[in-house]
Amino acid sequence: MIKKLTALFLSLFPFLLSAQEKGFDQKIDETFGDLTGWFVDLIFYEIPFTDKIQVPWVLIVLVLGALYFTFYFKFINVRGFKTSLNIIRGKYDDFDHHESMEMAGDLTPGGDAIETIAVEGHHGEVSHFQALTAALSATVGLGNIAGVAVAISIGGPGATFWMIVAGLIGMASKFVECTLGVKYREIDENGKVFGGPMYYLKKGLKANKMAKLGQLLAVVFAIMCIGGSFGGGNMFQSNQAFAMIEYKTQSHVSEMKNIQDVVGEKVKYNYALKEARMVTSVSKDSIYYTVNNSSVARAKKEFLGDKMIVSATNSKISPKEDLMALVGQEIVASLPKTIDTKVMAFENDMVQLGEGSAVMNVSKEDFLKTAVLNPLYGNGWIFGIIMAVFVGIVIIGGIKKIAKVTDKIVPFMVVIYVAASLVILGMHFDQIPNAFGQILSGAFSGIGIIGGTIGVLIQGFKRAAFSNEAGIGSASIAHSAVRTKYAASEGLVALLEPFIDTVLVCTMTALVLIVSNGNGEIMTYGQEIKEGVQVTSQAFESNISWFPWVLTIAVVLFAFSTMISWSYYGYQAWSFLFGRSKKVEYAYKLIFCLFVIVGAASQLKSVIDFSDAMIFAMLVPNMIGLFFLAPRVRDELSRFMKKVKTVK
Repeated sequence: MIKKLTALFLSLFPFLLSAQEKGFDQKIDETFGDLTGWFVDLIFYEIPFTDKIQVPWVLIVLVLGALYFTFYFKFINVRGFKTSLNIIRGKYDDFDHHESMEMAGDLTPGGDAIETIAVEGHHGEVSHFQALTAALSATVGLGNIAGVAVAISIGGPGATFWMIVAGLIGMASKFVECTLGVKYREIDENGKVFGGPMYYLKKGLKANKMAKLGQLLAVVFAIMCIGGSFGGGNMFQSNQAFAMIEYKTQSHVSEMKNIQDVVGEKVKYNYALKEARMVTSVSKDSIYYTVNNSSVARAKKEFLGDKMIVSATNSKISPKEDLMALVGQEIVASLPKTIDTKVMAFENDMVQLGEGSAVMNVSKEDFLKTAVLNPLYGNGWIFGIIMAVFVGIVIIGGIKKIAKVTDKIVPFMVVIYVAASLVILGMHFDQIPNAFGQILSGAFSGIGIIGGTIGVLIQGFKRAAFSNEAGIGSASIAHSAVRTKYAASEGLVALLEPFIDTVLVCTMTALVLIVSNGNGEIMTYGQEIKEGVQVTSQAFESNISWFPWVLTIAVVLFAFSTMISWSYYGYQAWSFLFGRSKKVEYAYKLIFCLFVIVGAASQLKSVIDFSDAMIFAMLVPNMIGLFFLAPRVRDELSRFMKKVKTVK
């Protein structure tokens, strides 16, 4: 089975790699999107509460779950915070830092389950701090840098407040899943640890006399985790890291001394494609219109996302106006388009773009406004190979090697990023009270934001949940490898993740964006931006001219650390399904490295959307397991805290 899967992926690799050719990756993308679009739509389906407010159901599950665990464990995210810090600094090492790991198994009724009894003489794989940084490396990254900018552009400064709230309650979910990850882990004869939702779903629910349900949920989780590791945890990371480098190395054509020098060169050109639409009808959820005699139906939210004017009045369409009034009206939409093309010639006030017979003539004035030289165009595969080599070197060493890398990269990059943020906030010290004022007032007013206060709340919760992944279950895989006798001790360490990821790093990003956007040059609140990482880069650059280069390095390193952590998550799920032999291990790691190259070389949006959907589909089996196994976590917490009380 493994040989067949490996052969299939290897045979597809040249095909996928060639997707960097213009148009070819579009075919792959469209075909894959047609086949998997239903799944993506299902996972990210938004429940319509009103015409203007839709909430993704996955977000509702994550937030309600986090609230439930917060109350069930009597605000462990607050009262356990000091203990978490004490564990990290080694205060309880005398009784928690084991040598033989005796009794470090699953304390189910009747004693240790035989399959989880620790190996004598085994010293464990990673420390509490290393487990924390390994898990953090999978969450701290592009979501904190780019995602926050997107959330604020839609929900305004007030989204930051709800982002912090969601991060605080998410700490409880992380505590539960990571305690279970240690409690139900397995350790093989070589001392290698295997843990995560696959194991606590299977064994924990079996102990609750729900063996069949546990087995089913474990398999579903493992499949989703593997898919997520190849896409969102791999391809997306290498793709965005290369995109950031590409962005920083490009230059505007308008800055050239002699623009004739650009003839024959590849450029990236942005323009607006005008599309005339005749609105025919409006229903509760959709807009119906014709374009070139073809009928089109669009969801209202998607329709309003385009820049449009009413032809008769030359006025913009407001999301708040009565859309029924548009029936019978001609609308002109300006659709943003980006092409990578060759400059063929300059003729008077026109520029000829394209290759071969595919030629487009644009005005010189419009061309110079947006055209940029893109020296790295088409070379993503080279960057991908370099990244794949470094990723391969690290992941072949297993969790110990991964932890040694992440416990250096993550703290270093977080400190650099936070330090730069603090410098900028220091430069705008007098504006900080006003920034917090905007955050607090915007959280409860939502002025100018679609959906008002609820819309702002949704954006904040969405960014926090999608950034720290509390409730998804992925982090428990890394935490299960920790050296400890007490499962709850690692659960307490894990609750620091959402705090660092969301409350600290995301808030710092938000404050920098708000104080840098005083004149509205960075973004307009209420209008969604597409390239969050570039907007954040602009905010830093407006204060520290050279920092975007540091940010570029940070993006690459964060992407690298995310990839190596997700490779571990994916392999753990892979080994759960296919076994733990060396052939099985190397088959997965080889495929993973190949997809690093594919991600950097391609623009396979549908593939990445699908794998992102798989990551969030992991919450379904995981949340079911957390709910049923919460009493076991409570017992583990009680056992650990009794021991803590004996330490002065």
